[in-house]
This record gives sequence, C-alpha cells and structure tokens, in this order.
Amino acid sequence: MSDPDDTLHEVTEVAVIRHLDLGVLLLHSSDRRWHFPDSTLRVGDPWDESLRRAVRSATGIRDLRIGPVLLIQNFGPGEVDERPQFGIFFLCTTHTPDVTGPHRWVQDPAQLERAELFHPLVADLIGQALASRTGVR
Repeated sequence: MSDPDDTLHEVTEVAVIRHLDLGVLLLHSSDRRWHFPDSTLRVGDPWDESLRRAVRSATGIRDLRIGPVLLIQNFGPGEVDERPQFGIFFLCTTHTPDVTGPHRWVQDPAQLERAELFHPLVADLIGQALASRTGVR
C-alpha cells in the first residue's frame, strides 16, 4: 500500500494575464523572481473567486477575465514548493494598464533573455499567451 502523502497535491491556479496593448504581466518578488500571479486553491473556495481575489490583491486588477486553460502541470516535491503541486495555468485578460507592486509587461519573449524567472515554463507560457488569438474578451 502506498503512503497517503504520495498522493496529496496542492492545486495552484496561475493567471497568465494578457493586456491587448501592453503584453503579458509578470510580477517580481525576491523569493520567486519573475512570476505570474497565483492562488492556492482551498477546499470549499470557488476556484474562480480564489484566483480573482489573489490577482486583485497582488496587482489591483479588478476586471480579470479568466479564459481557457493553457497548461496543467504536475510538479514534484521541491520543484516549485516543498510539496507536490498541480499548476493550472489560465489565459486571462485585463484592460487595466496600471498595476500595483513590482511588475513588468512583456511584449516579446526575447525581453526575458536575462530575466531571472521563477520557472522555465514562464517564458513558454508568455509565448503561448502572446500568440493566442482566442483571448478572452
């Protein structure tokens, strides 16, 4: 029989936020470097409200539109956190240009050449978001 801890995962929702004119939003923190806004899903907490609340808290964005899933990724222990994680990356949009906190808008993945990213997937997801023609309106 397997150890129950082997099957427990946190679920983290990640907002890959695109602004039509400015590009894709990245936040900066000393411990996570350049990263997307996210929320750890709690039991009984509606997933969409959880993500909107986390984005609003980190950025001030109130008009977040949550669109299609770009990626669901299984991260092993120690890869992004000490616990195993499922990351669900949503393509989101906003019309809000002014964001609070340390951030940058990326219009071309080449702008990330020397940036310290939280995870290599950040650059790939920015490329996907910028290339997407099916963004949420």
